[in-house]
Amino acid sequence: MRLDSFAKNTIIMFAASSISSFFNLLYQLTMLRLMPKDKFASLNSLIALLAIIAVPAAAFTTMVTKHVSAYNARKKLEHLKAVWRKIAADTFCFSLVVFILIVLLRRNIASFLHLDSLGSITILSLIFFLVCLSSVVTGGLQGLEKFKWLAIIGVVAGFSKLLFSVALIKSISDTLLAGLTGFLLSTAIGIVLCLWPLRFLIKGRSKEKIETKQLYAYIFPVLMVSLCFTLVTNIDLVLVKHFFLTEVQDYSIAQMIGKIILFLPGVIYAVMFSRVSGLHALKTSSQEILKRSLFYTFVLSFSAVVIYNLFPEVIFGLLTGQATKEIVLLGRFFSLAMLFYALSNVLFVYQLSVERYNFIRPLVIIALAQIIAICLFHTTTIWVLGIMLAGSVVMFGLNLRSALYQKA
Repeated sequence: MRLDSFAKNTIIMFAASSISSFFNLLYQLTMLRLMPKDKFASLNSLIALLAIIAVPAAAFTTMVTKHVSAYNARKKLEHLKAVWRKIAADTFCFSLVVFILIVLLRRNIASFLHLDSLGSITILSLIFFLVCLSSVVTGGLQGLEKFKWLAIIGVVAGFSKLLFSVALIKSISDTLLAGLTGFLLSTAIGIVLCLWPLRFLIKGRSKEKIETKQLYAYIFPVLMVSLCFTLVTNIDLVLVKHFFLTEVQDYSIAQMIGKIILFLPGVIYAVMFSRVSGLHALKTSSQEILKRSLFYTFVLSFSAVVIYNLFPEVIFGLLTGQATKEIVLLGRFFSLAMLFYALSNVLFVYQLSVERYNFIRPLVIIALAQIIAICLFHTTTIWVLGIMLAGSVVMFGLNLRSALYQKA
């Protein structure tokens, strides 16, 4: 059977993402083995905080992909170059301002998360700065559908993060700083590699004028969706780190299962968004792409949920060398919640790609309700995950109706 370009790109990205995810998982497992439990919990809470404050970076990636894929589909190279350069310059300025703010507020952040190391917050701010810059180059590659380059760079970045982190932990006494510095260096390498296939966008001058208002009109719904989704999938770890002292260690270990299930189908979102954005620019129906993306995502994530829930002790035994009853139970809740979040993310990405925004208001309400519920009813970590699971099911149900039962 002959595969179309959507299937081919999905397979390429899935293979590369599997290797990259393996290195990222190995990074987590290695940090767990080499770090004291409290340091590992601190590392994960900082990574979760990074995901939240770096929401604008995700919005920039989506916006760049959207505009680049649209101009690429219409064969308007000069417009493409002008848009990419404008967003790149604005992203640099924005990330620099936020970087300075994080550095100035590092004592407050460290106090909230019960951290002794101010240096870890400084490194976090540097990672944020580079992640924002990375969003523009990554979005450019996605919009141009250069998925082979994305695949190679993803694998190299994942391997380098593991390599640098292990080497630094062996030579630096502060393991938390070592783990974060490895993350920082791998992000820098990824940016350098991404610039090579995009060098034609940098060379020469573009005479096209870009209307800033029209360009950024798209970023606000993207930013709101990215913020809400990142909050509902990451704020729990930050709040657990704040509210619990010892339970956060088991919670931090158990969340690894949930994040595997959530990020497993990540390549499907990237390939779908680029393809659907191009089809939407050409005013062509894309409902079939949505249905295939939902199916692929369900197969991948549900398979992972089934395997974990059948053999939880074996899975955690292989991953971490320990499988207490508390960790196994937390993992069960995580696996189910992240399955519905993964499916919801397909629906979010699709509706953004066809510029349909009526789903955003319910998303904001659910996200706020979930955060408030965790703050009020955090009796145990199981209660926290119960709230997350309920929110994920409601979120998926509402957005499935919104995405499928409207004209594409």
